[in-house]
Amino acid sequence: MAEITSLTSSDLIDDGFAGKGSLSEFWRKNTSNIEAAELANLLRALRKVTGTLGRNVGDIVYAGMSKSPGDSIILDPEFVIGEYPVSPRKVDYLVGLVVHEALHKTEWSDLVWTGVEKANPDMKVRDKVILGKIVRVGEDIYVDSISERSILGLYNRKARKVGMDAMRSNLDPEAVSVDELVYLWWLSAWGQEMGDADIETYKEALHVLRGVVPELRAVIDSKKGVIERCNLRRDIYLKAWDSVKDLVGSWRIIDKVVSWGFLGDEADSSAKKAGSGKGVSLSLATKLEIEAKLAASSGNITPIIEAIVGDTDEEILPTRLWDYNIPARSVVDQRQVGRLKAIIQSYADRKVLVSRGLTSGKVDRKRLYRAPITGACFLDKQTLPDVSWSICLLIDASGSMGKGQSWRLVESAVATLHKAFRGSTNRLQAWAYFESHGICMITGLLKGNELMSVSPSGETPSGQAIIAAAYLLPKDRKRKLIIHVTDGASNAGCDVQYGIDYCKEQRVQLITLGCGLEDRQAMLEQYGRSVQFLDHFGQLPSAIEKLLKWAFLYGFREKPSIPKGIGKSLEQAGSSIP
Repeated sequence: MAEITSLTSSDLIDDGFAGKGSLSEFWRKNTSNIEAAELANLLRALRKVTGTLGRNVGDIVYAGMSKSPGDSIILDPEFVIGEYPVSPRKVDYLVGLVVHEALHKTEWSDLVWTGVEKANPDMKVRDKVILGKIVRVGEDIYVDSISERSILGLYNRKARKVGMDAMRSNLDPEAVSVDELVYLWWLSAWGQEMGDADIETYKEALHVLRGVVPELRAVIDSKKGVIERCNLRRDIYLKAWDSVKDLVGSWRIIDKVVSWGFLGDEADSSAKKAGSGKGVSLSLATKLEIEAKLAASSGNITPIIEAIVGDTDEEILPTRLWDYNIPARSVVDQRQVGRLKAIIQSYADRKVLVSRGLTSGKVDRKRLYRAPITGACFLDKQTLPDVSWSICLLIDASGSMGKGQSWRLVESAVATLHKAFRGSTNRLQAWAYFESHGICMITGLLKGNELMSVSPSGETPSGQAIIAAAYLLPKDRKRKLIIHVTDGASNAGCDVQYGIDYCKEQRVQLITLGCGLEDRQAMLEQYGRSVQFLDHFGQLPSAIEKLLKWAFLYGFREKPSIPKGIGKSLEQAGSSIP
């Protein structure tokens, strides 16, 4: 049947719906004139539609984006590129097409194929092709009959008409063929005219296939489980084959490989087949941008990490934002809370608020003309702390952090800082990260006024965690600081240098606190001058306190003074804050 790459807007049908023939323009409002944004918006819309059909419909991607094509519904981008926003009539077609393919997945059409093959293991190749055509069209009729029971059937009609027209264009009117038989069967299933075809030639075989349609639709109402429905359909096709094989065995076969659209196993090759004979594909940069835009609204931020790293040879773990956490059992140091609040108020940048038109205060030279009239020729200046920082605590929650009292001390330090920032307009984030089964998990430790925790486990994918933390910082704050707490060098995921470079690009100050390390050389090689060493986790609260004081004073000046070390061991190590 038809490949989407050979279609134009004029090929799409007009149902006369609202006088325009397009359904999607009534609900698809999130559109864009920018290529990557529009293509991402379209994928997001199609995923929402198929998401209503079941949990195993797979992902919807453009050709070249999927790392597991067999599990995805793959779209050829040639049909939609070049005109933005994408035409509503094209979107209608795509909705019908992906709904059709998604229903094949939810109804387990692959299991039907497997059952038919197992029932006839010694079948000749020619007979397999003919039976395959019967099964394929029969399954198309079955899933389209399901879609007709909802509004999605309106979209499916548009896609089905294009497929029928494309199938008809491949027929040879001078020859009796299996292809024309299944085409006439497909038409009759939806009550359409047969045209001028020689019906008498196909009458007997067509009568058998027509009898299959009500049986297939009865399967939908059978209220059986999905496996039982697959077995019923398999038996229907095998029964029909036994009735027609002697009638059609010698007929011509025009197309030996037929698929409904461009989806499924042939998706990879179909992306290279255009109506003009020239394959059109998305550039790598566009694909990465589309994936990043889609990931921004989901828990899977792997495409964002890949787009930022930009090195296809670099090992990147799948990265997930995970909301699993448990209430923390931490102790808050009230004295340190007071000191931290004092630092926030005393050391932050100052902003001047001027109140004019007062009847007392300092003389305002610009309003002296008001003196003889109202006397409101005075002003007052107030200097207030500019609390415009966005601070992120990034905590290593790998397995080694769970030893002894390390994690409990980290929880207490986070709880103290959280309470100190409560009521301030500075923004505080806290993330814990670890590796689990080859996935970099990142989970938030703050839920409103409640502090959460996780169970340390796995390895240390610090590079990817730093990138994620920098990306998740609020974009509306000019002063951004990440305090990264870890007890060892990164040993999973991408190189730490990618995270450091991204922080510099986004003007994010990154300070790494290496706690209780015996071998510091590996950390120095990875982090350079951005790492500071502490002898043990007991020094963490005071280290964070001194670090915040330094950041408020010097963090974003062109030539900051170099303060003394933030931990007792810093002077011994000879390190300083960059």
